[in-house]
Amino acid sequence: AQWLVEESVTPAGEHIYYSYLAENGDNVDLNGNEAGRDRSAMRYLSKVQYGNATPAADLYLWTSATPAVQWLFTLVFDYGERGVDPQVPPAFTAQNSWLARQDPFSLYNYGFEIRLHRLCRQVLMFHHFPDELGEADTLVSRLLLEYDENPILTQLCAARTLAYEGDGYRRAPVNNMMPPPPPPPMMGGNSSRPKSKWAIVEESKQIQALRYYSAQGYSVINKYLRGDDYPETQAKETLLSRDYLSTNEPSDEEFKNAMSVYINDIAEGLSSLPETDHRVVYRGLKLDKPALSDVLKEYTTIGNIIIDKAFMSTSPDKAWINDTILNIYLEKGHKGRILGDVAHFKGEAEMLFPPNTKLKIESIVNCGSQDFASQLSKLRLSDDATADTNRIKRIINMRVLNS
Repeated sequence: AQWLVEESVTPAGEHIYYSYLAENGDNVDLNGNEAGRDRSAMRYLSKVQYGNATPAADLYLWTSATPAVQWLFTLVFDYGERGVDPQVPPAFTAQNSWLARQDPFSLYNYGFEIRLHRLCRQVLMFHHFPDELGEADTLVSRLLLEYDENPILTQLCAARTLAYEGDGYRRAPVNNMMPPPPPPPMMGGNSSRPKSKWAIVEESKQIQALRYYSAQGYSVINKYLRGDDYPETQAKETLLSRDYLSTNEPSDEEFKNAMSVYINDIAEGLSSLPETDHRVVYRGLKLDKPALSDVLKEYTTIGNIIIDKAFMSTSPDKAWINDTILNIYLEKGHKGRILGDVAHFKGEAEMLFPPNTKLKIESIVNCGSQDFASQLSKLRLSDDATADTNRIKRIINMRVLNS
């Protein structure tokens, strides 16, 4: 038999809880080769929940099969129940039945059939901080898995990661592809070898700071710059690991000075990148949340000048948007830079602006207005105009002010 872990606990009372889905035959063609098979054995990992708000020394499963615990984090494995459209953030709760793979197969390791009919289509990371984030289940990151499906052999062909910020902005996807194989060894007595594409390149401290910001530092840094609550311990660990601090218990002044130097290095690394000819970039916001009511008011006042205290992430790619599109016009001499190869995740189409970028709201086109359909059509977000109309609530035309 095979044992599946359901729960673990540390001496500090920190639990990890594992949930599984049982195979049920949904969306499976039960005729032909599939007729008469027993599908009841297979289990698929569905959720991994951790970060119990209250420590507990004993396993929850000792007292209840479905413990009522306040989990702070949930990793969801989705098999097609929530939809895989990259433009639509999936919900925490499954909306549909799962999809069937075209090439089902069986395992007989334990003397009976274990039939596999599913493919993991995406992995979703949710945070549960309703008071801080304004909603019970907040999507933070998403790994989309794409397959070349056929009845003979299905193969994974692409993996894309999407990150979601607290204001609803969805960062451009990251496309992970296998590099081509190296060339064959040279023959005929020539012992020269091709130069490795992984040769070490010396980088400035500023570029290294920018690269780390792109990878994982953006959340802490931007919360700090905006004056929002931020994980101070994580910030100190970052500064210590990158030699901006010499102790993990700095004074308030030492911490602020180190953060200032770190942020300045990120900005200098950004300004050292080549200028770009882009004249329009886009940013998607999810403004229709109670926690963002003040932000919504600020962004829906024509003529208002908005100063983003944090680094502002945008993209030349129009597809990665939410219910509100910021259509941002750029003038020559703007300070936005395409991260390109400096980005930690290669292939990410992101233009980053330094802190205190000024934007002026020139016009607002709301869904249902006379000009909405026309302007939405000009943006050409996707091939499905009806879906775009249902998804987009407003288009805000803005301009970056260089002074």
